[in-house]
Amino acid sequence: MKSNNHALIIGGTGMLAGVCLHLAREGYSVSVIARTLSKFKRLKVESPPNSIFPLIADYDTDDVYEEINKVILERGTFDLIISWTPNYSVLERICEMNDGDRPFRLFHVKGSRRYFEDESIRIPSLCRYRKVFLGFVMEDSDSRWLTHEEIASGVIKQILKDDEEGIIGQIHPYELRPK
Repeated sequence: MKSNNHALIIGGTGMLAGVCLHLAREGYSVSVIARTLSKFKRLKVESPPNSIFPLIADYDTDDVYEEINKVILERGTFDLIISWTPNYSVLERICEMNDGDRPFRLFHVKGSRRYFEDESIRIPSLCRYRKVFLGFVMEDSDSRWLTHEEIASGVIKQILKDDEEGIIGQIHPYELRPK
């Protein structure tokens, strides 16, 4: 990965925290949408200095757009957006705000149900849209959901592979997923 790139992570203080740390170690300037500063502080302790920056806002409020506008003015548009948000309209607007004069990639992390029933999303022409579906893990005759570490590791692999679509864990047989 190139250094001096700028990434935006939505969901970066939770299950995507490992992705934030990985990108920071690879030289990215990582902007993380966080609802509270306390969750962000835990992430910041583990990151290289001056690599991870908070956007304290709930992504379901208009405050998030103000914060994103500020960070774009300060550090430029995003080369990479990784999102764990079910709110497609918010993600569409963020991508529109980021749509400058150069291509960027969006990795949209989704639950397994969206693999079978998904809604469409409007993506700007310079955005390379990637879907990453979260499945489950079979252990003997039981199933379980993925851990945060498995999710982060899988998303990192998808970023490196850069395929249009990827699955972390398994989706089939769907009826064996954890209840």
